[in-house]
Amino acid sequence: MIPALARFVGALRAEGIAVSPPEAVDAARALELVGLERRDTVRRALATVLAKDRAARAIFDRLFDSFFAPPRLPRDGKGKGRPAGVREGGKRRDKDKGTGSAEEPKRAASKKGTVPSSRLRKVVRSERSQEVAPSPQHRPLARRMSTEEEREIARGVPRLVEALRLKPGRRRKEARAGRPWLRKALRRSTATQGVPFVLPMQRPKAKRTRVVLLVDVSFSVARAAGLFLLLAGAFVTLGRRARVVCFVDRPVDATAAIARWTRGRAPSSAPRRGPDRPGRGIVRRGVAFADVLDGIEGLNLDAPSDYGRALHALKTARPAVSGRDTLLVVLGDARANRFDPLPWAFADLAARCGSVLWLVPEPASRWGTGDSALPGYLPSIDVVVEATDLAGLAAGVAELRRRL
Repeated sequence: MIPALARFVGALRAEGIAVSPPEAVDAARALELVGLERRDTVRRALATVLAKDRAARAIFDRLFDSFFAPPRLPRDGKGKGRPAGVREGGKRRDKDKGTGSAEEPKRAASKKGTVPSSRLRKVVRSERSQEVAPSPQHRPLARRMSTEEEREIARGVPRLVEALRLKPGRRRKEARAGRPWLRKALRRSTATQGVPFVLPMQRPKAKRTRVVLLVDVSFSVARAAGLFLLLAGAFVTLGRRARVVCFVDRPVDATAAIARWTRGRAPSSAPRRGPDRPGRGIVRRGVAFADVLDGIEGLNLDAPSDYGRALHALKTARPAVSGRDTLLVVLGDARANRFDPLPWAFADLAARCGSVLWLVPEPASRWGTGDSALPGYLPSIDVVVEATDLAGLAAGVAELRRRL
């Protein structure tokens, strides 16, 4: 039933009804509560979650009758059974096929043209697996999964960390001015019987980059957040020059708690919530990421996501997120839940930093749909990464490592 519900939600979005990922999760939970025995009950349960006004209810009823049509009783044994709904495996008529294919490219083109990209330099998209059963590295993180499936995905983190470490790093280069390069001078003097006729110089050592990891830990993004922090913790030493700020509706400095967890020293007495909470299977030395989030003081995991409030609070917070050597890394889906996203606050925050990297745990086809505020933030971003799976998160961490 979950794939059919996902296709139904996609059809609602195509008709202009905004359905956020948390609302889709609530719809699935509503179906679990009411069951699938009575069609009217299923209609009322889904309409309560997905239809927000009269216009949306009219579109909802039309699509519901198309997707979940009742069985057609055969007459005299010649009936053809149940008519297939749109996107449900049945063949469309030529008339419907023509109208649908003509509208979709126009909608996609109009959506493409409305995305501002004045400062955006690069978009990194993750490779999608074409297999029927994708490997854990390419398994979508936004879909519903069990704790054991989360553990299976988390087992691939050490292998990705080693692969990232094997990539060549930056080398020192010779320059006309700078510090004396004594090691190179000694190597060259072997060709002149130990006499250094030319003293090579090397570039001044670059100032150490400050890193601020701004991580959305709401219900729909918590799984991706835990895996990202495990990957990033292997290359960034959390402390004075590297901070972790977690947020749902307001930012909370979680550097100490995340540092203890990534180093395997997190306390085992963290409070426990439900077993189905995302992050339960992302374990470090016996402590789950979901338990670490529960132990962070001031972090309200039950609040609705409010990007505008969180960004404005971070802009005015102390110590300030600023500096030419500061790299701001954001992980989040930019779903503002109908709150004011305050893109000017993010633009002001990004202008204070040297560069901005954003990892989006949603496919690019959903950017800017529904309550997504990502198009308003794109002009202030240098690199945006499509991080829908573990491979996409690794691509984002590789981009982070290149900028350190």
